Amino acid sequence: MNKKIIISIIAIFVIVGGVGYFVWTNNEKKKEELAYQNNLKETFEMIEIATLNSAKIASTYQEYWGEIIDRSIPFSTLSKELNIPVNEIDGMVNVFQHAYFGGGLGVGLEQGEFDTMLKIVMIAKTEEIENVLNEHELISNSISQLKNPPEKYKDNYNDLLDVYELYDSFVSISTSPVGSYIEYSKNINSSYESLSSKINTIKLQLN
Repeated sequence: MNKKIIISIIAIFVIVGGVGYFVWTNNEKKKEELAYQNNLKETFEMIEIATLNSAKIASTYQEYWGEIIDRSIPFSTLSKELNIPVNEIDGMVNVFQHAYFGGGLGVGLEQGEFDTMLKIVMIAKTEEIENVLNEHELISNSISQLKNPPEKYKDNYNDLLDVYELYDSFVSISTSPVGSYIEYSKNINSSYESLSSKINTIKLQLN
């Protein structure tokens, strides 16, 4: 075998090897991008579900806060609707906050005692609030694993951080109401609309 043939064979091996390595590298890059995209989608879906769960808690606070501003509420009604024992509710209310009803309804919470009403809702929704906070922790961990995104998904990652900031604020105000009823309602409603709109827009971009 002469020298030219040997050089040609070596050149062929080098070319084939180079092409093979390029194809392998390209395939690995695509796999990594696909895995990142799936994790990104899953994180957005987690935020979407967690947002709905937070909104349910906020809605309950909003509902009973508004009701106690308008009228007194029997403990028996609160017990039935919030699934919390009457004696547990009564234990959170001092005698000066009692309202008295006829027709067998007995004692209840006096109109305007919204601080106590919010406390009753918080106790009734303890499990749901814990679940929302656990979801928040899982989402925070998921986002931390999405750092250093592929070039293709850098904008999506930045959008995710923007969504997380809105979500983080929404969880805070939905689980720990502050301010007046009107302020709380405005904050909850506007935050939910902004967050939902942002999530839906990004989901379309990722599909």
